Amino acid sequence: MTKQIFSFDITLFTIMLMLISIGIIALYSAGYNKPEYSELYLKQFLWFGIGLIIMLFIFSINVTTINAYSTLLYFIVLAMLAMTLIFGKTVRGTKGWIVIGPINFQFSELAKITTILALARYLEYHFKELDKFKDLIMPFVIVLMPVCLILLQPDLGSTFTFFPILIVMLFLAGAEIKNIIYLVVIGSISIGIPFVLSYYEFKGELTNNFWLNTLLSSSFLTYFILLMLIIWSTLKLIYKFYPKYVILNKVCVIILILVISLVFSFTLLHSLKPYQKKRLLVFVDPGIDPYGTGYNIVQSKITIGSGKLFGKGFLKGSQTQLGFLPEQSTDFIVSVIGEEFGWIGMSTILFLYFLFIFQGLKITYTAKDVYSSLVAGGITTMFAFGTFINIGMTLGIMPVTGVPVPFLSYGGSSLLTSMIATALLINIKSQRFI
Repeated sequence: MTKQIFSFDITLFTIMLMLISIGIIALYSAGYNKPEYSELYLKQFLWFGIGLIIMLFIFSINVTTINAYSTLLYFIVLAMLAMTLIFGKTVRGTKGWIVIGPINFQFSELAKITTILALARYLEYHFKELDKFKDLIMPFVIVLMPVCLILLQPDLGSTFTFFPILIVMLFLAGAEIKNIIYLVVIGSISIGIPFVLSYYEFKGELTNNFWLNTLLSSSFLTYFILLMLIIWSTLKLIYKFYPKYVILNKVCVIILILVISLVFSFTLLHSLKPYQKKRLLVFVDPGIDPYGTGYNIVQSKITIGSGKLFGKGFLKGSQTQLGFLPEQSTDFIVSVIGEEFGWIGMSTILFLYFLFIFQGLKITYTAKDVYSSLVAGGITTMFAFGTFINIGMTLGIMPVTGVPVPFLSYGGSSLLTSMIATALLINIKSQRFI
C-alpha cells in the first residue's frame, strides 16, 4: 500500500488541477457582465468538489474490481440513456439531460467511460484473437449501442469520440491492421456521403437533379443493397468450393464494406437535423452562412485573433465582455482564454493538454495487465480527441459539434466524467505496484 501511495501520479493530478483552475477563472470572466451566467464559476467549483470526493472513492477500488463490474456499469448507463429519451429534459433541441432534483446530468458523457470499461473487458478476453473482420463485429456493437441512443436525442457531437476510442483500443488489443483500416474506410464513407449530399442540398443542386434523386431514393437503395448481398452470398459460396481464387474473397470484403457504409451513411443522413447539416458545411466555408450557423466560428476566430501575443488582459476582452462571442462558457471557453491571455495563454493550455496526454500514453504502455492498458488507452484517446475537436472547432479547422473541452468547459457532467477518467488513469498507474 505504501508503494501505491508513493506511485500516485502527482503530475497528472497537478495538470488536472491547473486546467480546472484556468477553466473556473475563464468562466468568471465569461459571466462577468452577464447576470444570468455570473454564478457559473461557483457551480463549476461545486462540481469540482463533488468530483474530488468521487476520485477518492475510485482511488480506493482495485482495478480488478472495476473490471468485474464493467459490463454491469455499461448496461446501467445504457438504461439511463434510454430513460433520457423518455423522461429527459430538452435543451436547444436535444433531449439529453436527466433532472435529479436541482441537478441536470448528461449521461452521454458518462457513457464514454462505461463504454471504454466494457470494451476493455471484452477485448481482454479476445486479446490477440482479432484476426478476421467478423471478430470486430462485437466490439463495434458495444460502441454502436450507446452511439445510437445518443444520436436519437439527437446529439451528434457527443458521438464523435466513440469511434476513435474503438480504433485505438482495437489496435492495442492486437487486431489486424487491415481490419482496422476497413473500419476507418467504413467510418469515412459513412460521414463523407452525408457531407457531400448536404453540400449539394444546400446549394440547391440536389432537388433539381433527377438522376441523383433516383439513386438516393429509398426504393433504389433497398434494391441495390439486396443485389449486393446476393452477389456477396454467391461469391462466398463459390469461394467455399474454390478457395484458390483468393480474389473472390477480396471482392466479398469490398462489397461488404460498401453495403455497411451505405446503410450507416444514409441512416446518418436521415437522422441529421437541418442545423447539423449546416454545421458540416460551415466547417468548410463559414462564409456560406456568416450570420447564421457560421456566426459562431467567425466570432470565435475574431475573438482568438484579437488576443494577439499577450492578450487584452483579464476581464478586458471586448468580444467576450460585450457578448459577441456565443456559447462562451461552454463550447467556446478556449476563445475567452485566447482573447484575454493571447497566444501565450493558448500555448499554455495546449502544453498542459500535451503533458496530460503524454502521461496517459506512458500509463497505457506500462500498465500491469491487458485490461488496465486498454482502459488507459481508451481514456487517453477520449481526452486527446475531445481536446482536438473542441480547440479545432474554436480555430475553425473542425466543425461546430458542441463537444466540451475537458476540464475547461462549464458543465457538471463533462467535468465529473473528466475527473473520473483521470482517477482511473492514476489508479491504473498506482496499482502497478500492488
